[in-house]
Amino acid sequence: MRKQVTLMIMLVVALTMNAFTPNTKWPYLLENFQEGTLYRGKDYSIAQFNIHLMGNKLHYVNPKDDKICESRQNDMDSVVIGGKKFVLADGELMQVVGSNGQNMVLLCEYADFSGMNQAKGAYGSSTNSSATRQLTSIDLAGMNNPKHGLLLQEKNDGSELYMCKKYFLKLGNKVIEAGKKDVEKILADGQKDAWKQFLKKNKIKWKNPESLVLVLDFLKN
Repeated sequence: MRKQVTLMIMLVVALTMNAFTPNTKWPYLLENFQEGTLYRGKDYSIAQFNIHLMGNKLHYVNPKDDKICESRQNDMDSVVIGGKKFVLADGELMQVVGSNGQNMVLLCEYADFSGMNQAKGAYGSSTNSSATRQLTSIDLAGMNNPKHGLLLQEKNDGSELYMCKKYFLKLGNKVIEAGKKDVEKILADGQKDAWKQFLKKNKIKWKNPESLVLVLDFLKN
C-alpha cells in the first residue's frame, strides 16, 4: 500500500514538473503549434495554429518560409485547435466550454503582463488592418519576422508568465463577464423575481462551466 502511495506521489510530481507553462520566450497558450481549422463563413483553412497571449491573437506558421504570422481576425467565425473550439469575443480569442443554442460559456486564459517591462517581453502586441502581417520578436535579439524554428530553440529559456482565467457569457452579440452582478445588470424587470427563485434553487458556481450553462438556460427562457 505504501509503495502504491509513493508511486502515485512520484507520478504527480513528475507530471507537475513536466507541465507546460508559458514564458516570455514562448508566450503562447499551447505548448506547441498544432494543426487546426479556421472558419470564415463557408470558407475554411487548415494550418499550424497557436494563440499568442499578448491580446490572445491567433498566430500560424507560414509553411513557405517557416515564419510566424498573425491571422486576420475581423471576419473570423471560429478556430478549432486540438479539438478545442475558440471564438472571438471582445477582440480576444476565448475557448468555448459550454453552450445553449447560440449562447456560450467562454473561458479566457491570458497572461498578466502588467508587472513586466514589455520592451523585453513578447512580440505581437500591435495591431493593424492588414490581412496578414509579419511579427517582430525583441526576445530574439531584435530579429524581425521570427521563424518558428528559431523560437523553438529558446522556447524554455524565458521567464514564467503569470496566467489568469476568467469566464464570460456570450449572449448573441453581447459578451458579459460571468458574475452575479454582471448578469443582473442585463435582466429585464420581468425577469428579476424569477432570477431570485432561480438562484435559490441552483447554487451557481461562477467558475464552473457546467454551472454557468444553467445560467444560459435561464437567460434563454
